[in-house]
Amino acid sequence: MADLTPDDPTPDDPRNPQSPLTRRELRRREEARRSEHEAGLDEDRREYPQAESPEGPAERLTTDGTPVIVRPSGRKGYQTVTVNRDRSLNAEKQAKKEARRKRRRRRNIALTAAFAAFVVLVAGLSFALKAILPDPVAEDYSGPGGAEVVFSVNEGEGAIAIGNRLADEDIVASSAAFIEAVNQSRSENTIQPGEYPLRKQMKAADAAAILQRDGEGQVHYVAVNRGMRLGEAMSAVSESTGISVQDLEAAAADPTDFGLPAEAPSLEGYLAPGEYRFPVDAEPAEIFAMMIEPTMAELEEQGITDESEQFRTVTIASILEAEALTDDYPIVAGIIENRLDPSNEETGGYLQIDATVIYGLGQRQLQFSEEDKQDASNEYNTYAHRGLPPGPIGAPSTQALDAAAHPEDNDYYYWVTTNIETGETKFAEDYAQHRIYQQEYRDYCADNAEICG
Repeated sequence: MADLTPDDPTPDDPRNPQSPLTRRELRRREEARRSEHEAGLDEDRREYPQAESPEGPAERLTTDGTPVIVRPSGRKGYQTVTVNRDRSLNAEKQAKKEARRKRRRRRNIALTAAFAAFVVLVAGLSFALKAILPDPVAEDYSGPGGAEVVFSVNEGEGAIAIGNRLADEDIVASSAAFIEAVNQSRSENTIQPGEYPLRKQMKAADAAAILQRDGEGQVHYVAVNRGMRLGEAMSAVSESTGISVQDLEAAAADPTDFGLPAEAPSLEGYLAPGEYRFPVDAEPAEIFAMMIEPTMAELEEQGITDESEQFRTVTIASILEAEALTDDYPIVAGIIENRLDPSNEETGGYLQIDATVIYGLGQRQLQFSEEDKQDASNEYNTYAHRGLPPGPIGAPSTQALDAAAHPEDNDYYYWVTTNIETGETKFAEDYAQHRIYQQEYRDYCADNAEICG
């Protein structure tokens, strides 16, 4: 048999002219080969249904979900399949991420359900405890209260701020009790700015009722001190009520409008010391009438009804208030009567009282100069003018009025307070003894200049 080269046709190759194969046999073999090829393609389509693109390799999934790259069949009739490892890793990561998300979701749902159950449990316990235990009660006073006080409500203050101040001033036991009383009150009135009469340690509901009366219990509070001068009293009234001093002075211009003696130059001395609570809508005339009434009532109580005698008594009482201590009022009232006697050899009818000189100077100090002492232009200078001054020099107390109405009978003509701090006062029947006591006073003032002024 001859050697064949790789390019020589085989004996059965149709290209060999010596091949015994007929054309029919060649066609049959060709058809068989094509049938085999088509069967292989069908099998590939079933295994790799999307691997038919003639344009090149494509990524596909196998039946178990593994990503592969399928290349179209070449001339030799087979396809190349390569596993896509990158895609496989991405798919694995995505699957793990989805698993984690599902686990978190299940955990969140479980936590939410547990929290909701806890809230329901706490709410149930709260209702149960509330039904069993009594409600906490705010600290409160039970009684009607003690000493009377005046409480001011400021502009813009609410119940909380008012309650805190009431508690701080011991008017109510606690702010909580007051706020609770306001909330439970059926009053439609709001608490208005102003001054209200309350009491120490009173029941919170009572305090709330007074403050919520919408003006009915609202007052303007004014305190007139013993010895206070008319101008000072008017300033206090103006500050509390908002009425101008000019309007108050105009209303008090004619003392006779208030039943005072015709010789009274003003309302000075007739405004009784004490605490006053005026309705918020009170007019100046009403205010002065309320302040004068206690003085006139006391004079009538002492049996002094004559207008001139009333004026004299009020004037002496105002001097007592300015010059002496309460316990010394009757003694000093007797001394004033002794000095007013023009036949006395000690003063010859001159009162020689420092307090009147100081009033005429419009000052509030204990000492004045020798020049002031000789100044006759000062109508209230009782060193320069005999008898009583033109009128009272301040507001006398009830005790001073009583002493002026009933002076003590004594032989003294002089008195001097030798110690301002203790109020020690020494009395003398003659001027020589009085000078000794005066020196004691000067020595005291030298050592206590800040007190004597």
